[in-house]
Amino acid sequence: MVGLGASAGGLEALEEFFRSMPANNGMAFIVVMHQAAKHVSLLPELLDKCTQMDVAAIHDRMTVQPNHVYVVPPGKHADLLDGRLHLNDLPEKHVAPLPIDHFFRSLAAERREMAVAIVLSGTGTDGTIGLSAIKGESGMVMVQAVASAKFSGMPQHAIDAGLADYALAPAEMPATLISYARGPFLKTPASLEKPTPGIQKALPEILIKLRRRCGHDFSGYKTSTICRRIERRMNVHQIDEPKQYLHFLDKHDSEAETLFRELLIGVTSFFREPWAFQALAKEAIRPLLKQKTEDSQFRIWVPGCATGEEAYSIAILLRECMDELKVHLNVQIFATDLDDNAIEAARVGFFPSGITADVSARRLAQFFTRDDGSFRIRKELRDWLVFAPQNVIHDPPFTKLDLISCRNLLIYMQAELQKKLLTLFHYSLQAGGYLFLGTSETISEFDDLFQSLDAKAKIFRRKETPSPPDRRAQFPLVGTKADERTELPVAPQQLSSAGLRDAITQMLASDFAPPTVVVSENGEIVHVHGRTGMFLELAPGGPPKDVVSMAREGLQLDLSSALRQAARQDAPVVHKNVPVRTNGDTVLVNLVAQKIAQPKSIRGLLRLSFEVVPDVAPSAAEKRTAKQTPAKASKRLSARERELQRELQQNRESLQRTIEELDASNEEMKSANEELQSTNEELQSTNEELETSKEELHSLNEELQTVNAEFQDKIRELSTANDDMTNLLNSTDIATIFLDSALNIKRYTAQAKRIVSLIPTDLGRSLRDLTSHLQYESLAADAEQVLKTLVPTECEVQTADGCWMLMRILPYRTSEDRIDGLVMTFVDIDDSKRARDEAASLTENIVATVREPLLVLDADLTVRFANQSFYQVFQVRELETVGQLIYELGDHQLDIPVLRDLLHGISSRGGSFDDYPVDHDFANIGRKRMLLNARRITTPAGKSDLILLAIEELKD
Repeated sequence: MVGLGASAGGLEALEEFFRSMPANNGMAFIVVMHQAAKHVSLLPELLDKCTQMDVAAIHDRMTVQPNHVYVVPPGKHADLLDGRLHLNDLPEKHVAPLPIDHFFRSLAAERREMAVAIVLSGTGTDGTIGLSAIKGESGMVMVQAVASAKFSGMPQHAIDAGLADYALAPAEMPATLISYARGPFLKTPASLEKPTPGIQKALPEILIKLRRRCGHDFSGYKTSTICRRIERRMNVHQIDEPKQYLHFLDKHDSEAETLFRELLIGVTSFFREPWAFQALAKEAIRPLLKQKTEDSQFRIWVPGCATGEEAYSIAILLRECMDELKVHLNVQIFATDLDDNAIEAARVGFFPSGITADVSARRLAQFFTRDDGSFRIRKELRDWLVFAPQNVIHDPPFTKLDLISCRNLLIYMQAELQKKLLTLFHYSLQAGGYLFLGTSETISEFDDLFQSLDAKAKIFRRKETPSPPDRRAQFPLVGTKADERTELPVAPQQLSSAGLRDAITQMLASDFAPPTVVVSENGEIVHVHGRTGMFLELAPGGPPKDVVSMAREGLQLDLSSALRQAARQDAPVVHKNVPVRTNGDTVLVNLVAQKIAQPKSIRGLLRLSFEVVPDVAPSAAEKRTAKQTPAKASKRLSARERELQRELQQNRESLQRTIEELDASNEEMKSANEELQSTNEELQSTNEELETSKEELHSLNEELQTVNAEFQDKIRELSTANDDMTNLLNSTDIATIFLDSALNIKRYTAQAKRIVSLIPTDLGRSLRDLTSHLQYESLAADAEQVLKTLVPTECEVQTADGCWMLMRILPYRTSEDRIDGLVMTFVDIDDSKRARDEAASLTENIVATVREPLLVLDADLTVRFANQSFYQVFQVRELETVGQLIYELGDHQLDIPVLRDLLHGISSRGGSFDDYPVDHDFANIGRKRMLLNARRITTPAGKSDLILLAIEELKD
């Protein structure tokens, strides 16, 4: 089964795809397209013209058949279950309607490796999460090549996510798709779980090449899973033999990387199996939070985190539980994975709009921000998580953990490796720690290490029992490779007090540092080393907030300046000979401020070192001078000191005022900053609303693009039909005029200009206002009569130049059987009428030459014509004969009962009678014996039958 997802610009791609797809291909195609809910879709009709396969709009519970195309109707989500298509209404307005993602997920669950997903032109990210589900079940993914897509958003996002097996133009997809479907991978169902002997034989060499290229060993993973993934890659490249695939790996470096990522099976989603996360909150997180003291640490490890959805889900759950219980803890969540690309994606914390299917609207609003139609995790939650590449098999684990969430990782590993990982997890958890596994995983015989709390949700608690020697954690778990452990950076605020003190002490001891204070960039004291009482003292009032407020007299100005400079640069800042008042005396101090670069755990903090400048002994000359004039020098220096002290005092007061003014300015700036922050939050809220509106407009634009494409195709069809009709009408050489219900001109053919004076600007004008070229005054009146009675009319009319036309006026009926005007046609009958008149004249002349009386009767036995012999013999006039019944002529001269019966028989049944003798008293000619001859004839037009009656007098 092939699911095709498209949005704006997708109609052209779909038409191109199906034109190139053979009808007898053995596949079923389900087309999902972004369309407005109330839109009447023309897509089935348009696609039907591009393929010989049957195309139909899906109705609920429709059975899927091969060689058929099914179109999901607008405003519906389609699900596939047991070979039937089920329709559901779109979700609530606050959830993005992502029909492509929705169907692809259902297709993956139903058809697994027999599923194919194709993403065509469109904007946004719909389809990406569904493609991930398809790849997770070993299905195949195609996307439209970006260069051929009218809108590249959807295909490009799928390519960037590394999900595309092929990127092709729509016309190239069918041939590749058919080749893939006929490949060896799909001949053996995955349910057999038995690799082919060829793959098993080549597997060790493939794994060696993979380890050499990527540095990771998959020998502990399940053989069946690895072989199926290798077979799928062989099928993608149309390779039948494992030996050929080994050569392919040697020639193409990128294939090893692709195979490595496919073996990782990085399929994940937010809150996968939500009921399990609810159980986790109840059984593990809330009990742990209640045991913790304020500001203590909560440590979590998520191995095999893929792109981070599971780690972020646990962070969201933990945040909700902390808010509920009103506790504050220092949270550290370590999320690791083998895939560097997945880790980079997790660090960014940027997810497509498809997560709306898994994350509630409340959580989206609380923990995410909208960003160009997608969602970004909020910073306060992101700061809890540390993402790092790690090989759980070879690298040392994290320790002293409260919770390990390792879901759907063990199922891909062999039993022996599973056991080693479980002992490792027991070692990593601290007393009372919890283990969270996938619903298909179990602790098997390790119930002596873990206590089961929820068997369905697979939540276990660490038991405090000594591990036997054979179950003690060892790492690396397999092999002897000594991989270098990946160092995980830790934010300073996340370190424990003891850990922070040890790291700083180690750093200072290595440098043989003088009295030193370690502070943050804003001056907050983190750690004090050595005796600093000569330089710092507690100020009156509450506890000091920063080191500057604790500086002794004379040190504050230089200390504040040094802090600011050191925060802006990496080089040390030195202030020499700073006079500091301490214990009633003044000492000179060298102040050094420098940003800390190592170790990484405290990188970014500032180190303040104080060093007292030693007194310098006076020279011999200075001593002699002092002995010669001790009193005078003492007096002179004393006066100078007082003057300098006064100046210094004034400067200090001035500086103090400046500092106070600066502090006041700083307070004002803080106040302004808070106002700006509030404004920024309002703008952020407005931006989110605008982003929502943008997404709605974006979705509407996609739907309009689709509708527009359908209408463009329909317009082309209507234009072609219009041209066909115009050419047809013109080719018939029949003047035709279309009128609306008010007798206004709607349309006319070129020949109609001979009947009515028409120019293109006359469209919409009334027939009554136009000049007719007919010798007929009641044209408009006849049209009104037909419109009123709906009875067509037909008559012969003559143009001003003497040409005869057959005029017909008929009601115009729409497809809904509604009268919407009239159709007037004028057929040129001039030649036929002239020929008919000539024939009639010739016939009359021929009949007139006959010596015997001759009558022409219609079916009602009314006289239509009589020759001169008839008038002479029966002594009647033309006015008394034509239009009269035969047996009422000339005082009933021909009222012969036998003749009447014979003529009625001929009129009703046809036939004739020849030479029928009649004896009758004729009023004008006396008693005569007449011989009658009658024959029924049909006119050339075939519209009526006539009776020709010849009368011959019999002579004795």
